[in-house]
Amino acid sequence: MQKFLYRSYVALGDSLTEGLGDDGFRKNRYNKGWADRLAGLLAAEAKDFGEPFEYANLAVRGSTAAEILTSQLEDALRLKPDLVTIMAGANDIMASRKGHDAIRALFRGAIHRLYEAGVQVLVVTTVNPGHFKVFSVMARKSREMSNLIQEVAAEYNAPVLDIYKLQEFSRMAFWSDDLVHFSIHGHQMLANIAAEKLALAHRIPLHPAKLIQEPKWGFKQNIVWFVVHVLPFWGRKLRGASSGDGLDPKQFDLELIEPTVETSLLFDESAVRATTQKATAKKKSLQKL
Repeated sequence: MQKFLYRSYVALGDSLTEGLGDDGFRKNRYNKGWADRLAGLLAAEAKDFGEPFEYANLAVRGSTAAEILTSQLEDALRLKPDLVTIMAGANDIMASRKGHDAIRALFRGAIHRLYEAGVQVLVVTTVNPGHFKVFSVMARKSREMSNLIQEVAAEYNAPVLDIYKLQEFSRMAFWSDDLVHFSIHGHQMLANIAAEKLALAHRIPLHPAKLIQEPKWGFKQNIVWFVVHVLPFWGRKLRGASSGDGLDPKQFDLELIEPTVETSLLFDESAVRATTQKATAKKKSLQKL
């Protein structure tokens, strides 16, 4: 991807972009999540060139692709940023394939309008939910949605962050205790990979030792997960409600933000990648026994 100096950034999406699952999010939703962390890296880059940096996060949990690519898109266009990230489709993967044509058209319209307005775009695919066996039935549908997103992006030569293929997300350590949102490790990793895709010089320093620690998960954890997270989810479904109903975006207008406090120039993630690949290979070999 061609390198630009970004002075403003708007994030579009659902709960994953809002930052759910990140450490401390339940107490304070600000400065949390991969998009907020990416904004900190972009601000560090802008500061290197003596430029201020502005950021808005329009993501709202529970948002469908239709909501993200219409109302959120309109708000983003109003702000006239240099960069927009689009992460949509996670709340649509279980819908009928009949709706894919409409989603495809919405993605096309969104990318076209952003490019027409002179905005750079980074598109993010849906993730492979293969970290928990219960979610394995959704893997195929998520792959179909990811393929749809990549196909539309390719039509416009828009850069894509393909998180469906990231092996790290096959590990529980990269997911929060609700198993549907990224943990701090997942959010930090995604911010760094996005920074790499945007050819930024800054990264969030990560400690490989923290990444390889898998959370304990057994019968007790399954029961707690079902009571605390699954039952409320299906309760909302039966009521026809969304977790984002009545909730405003956490950052509706462009605001000046400071660079991430701890960043590393030209951070090399090879050690983290190597550790993760070894852990994944070991997990596969044990499954064959």
